Amino acid sequence: MDGFFKRIAQACALAALAAIVWGTGAASAQQQGPGYEAFNLAPEAIDAPGLAEFVAEARDALWRFGSGFGKYRPPSPAGDIFAETVTVFVGGRELVPDDRFEKIGRFRREEILSFLGQFLADKPIWRDGAESNGAHTVSGLLSDGMIAANGLLDGQTCTGSFDLLSFETMRDLLTATDTTIDAWGVAAAPGDKPGYMRGALPLWWEAGQLLYVDEDAPQIRSCCWDFVVTPDGLGAHVQMGFGGGPLLPYLASHACFARTAEGWRVSAVALRL
Repeated sequence: MDGFFKRIAQACALAALAAIVWGTGAASAQQQGPGYEAFNLAPEAIDAPGLAEFVAEARDALWRFGSGFGKYRPPSPAGDIFAETVTVFVGGRELVPDDRFEKIGRFRREEILSFLGQFLADKPIWRDGAESNGAHTVSGLLSDGMIAANGLLDGQTCTGSFDLLSFETMRDLLTATDTTIDAWGVAAAPGDKPGYMRGALPLWWEAGQLLYVDEDAPQIRSCCWDFVVTPDGLGAHVQMGFGGGPLLPYLASHACFARTAEGWRVSAVALRL
């Protein structure tokens, strides 16, 4: 019996130790700091029958094409995805009073992927590699969701589109929270998946809510976790995933669409560099 009670005492001690360790981990994974003013930047819904289906098919086709190699590479899907000519815009990644995109050119759909891939590369690359890079770039933009009229692109229907704060309001928010614009994002969907969070309590946010990532928070060693802070000051590690994540950058890049005689097509790409 003495051995039995000894094992019981050891089990209780281990359980107590586990509770202490779990509590310490939970405390480090969720903190509460100063809050900030809440803003919801969700765009107005648009009436675009068939666009969501086109975007999903185009995203997947571009990813498969970009990931293929040699005989395993499927034919280019550009003819089924892009308009006859595609306009490319570039914008900055800094918060400035006169934020805008500048047009750098129009490109035939047969060359748009290779142009984008080479344009974004830091050195010359073969055409196949450039096309793969371009395909992955546009596929990523099509993963962003939040498709709406974009005020910076003359009202074109684009991914990653939402309302923007005035320059002064956003500047004051950065000052009040001691953050940079790169830390801020807009929720692409409601924060209702606690399984993708690590903290004592799951966070909650609305689609379109402005949130920031605390870049100074302790990091989780496994991939793709960021410490998201909500307006009430609560924070927790959130799984950002691969491709379209829960937050879109406040200063976002975009893929834009037009309905043509061929159906929906990608008509413009706007990149933040």
